Amino acid sequence: MLYLVGIGLKPAHLTLEALEVLRSCDQVFLEAYTSEYAQGFVDELKTMIGKDFKALGRKEVEEQFESAMLSATKNKMALMIFGNALTATTHLQILLDAKEKMIKTKVIPGISITNLVAETGLDEYKFGRIVTICYHSPEFEPESFYDQIKENQKMGLHTLCLLDIKKDIEPKRLMSCEEAICVLEKIAAKRKEKLKWNYIGMLGMGGEKQAIIIGKEKIVSFKDINHIYPQSLIIPGKMNDKEKEALETLNK
Repeated sequence: MLYLVGIGLKPAHLTLEALEVLRSCDQVFLEAYTSEYAQGFVDELKTMIGKDFKALGRKEVEEQFESAMLSATKNKMALMIFGNALTATTHLQILLDAKEKMIKTKVIPGISITNLVAETGLDEYKFGRIVTICYHSPEFEPESFYDQIKENQKMGLHTLCLLDIKKDIEPKRLMSCEEAICVLEKIAAKRKEKLKWNYIGMLGMGGEKQAIIIGKEKIVSFKDINHIYPQSLIIPGKMNDKEKEALETLNK
């Protein structure tokens, strides 16, 4: 049996179901490259589940995990995933690969950033397609996320922007809201477009130091902008009166 286990945004988010499953498994792995905890340390999980586990990078998950799955035909194996278990396409592919190999699977859900967007005051039902804002380099300058934000805006929908993370290189990099805004404005300048978007920064959501910052100027000047991670960015669409009131009142 292969379990894909969402472990939330901090160790305390681990559900009773997830805890029971992880304690019962013969082998446990951690997918360690798509995100990290907003609070606490991965080592705390070892104490909670009573066993050690191996952290896997991108290459180990995308290219080498398929062979490791074969042991799940006889043993109980778990892959722990930050947030929810099936947010990234990579994790869905693992399910498909397991199905092809006739390996039984079960998904254990976890708390994700998508469960916390309503803390801003915005209506969770009014969010459009989620995008990921990527780092730009001379060889790689994607813009599809920019186009999707524009599509969401046309429909009056809010956009949750997940931010790029580079954990397989040194030094490790996690994109900040400030960097994400710079990428968006760079694309707009290239296209000779003037952005009239508002921004809501979400920093370290789920942790004791979580912060919700409204507006570009406040995000850029926030003293801990480079110290509280991971970060996400919301670009609001059309807000109703209740959303405007909640956004202002809840985030004073």
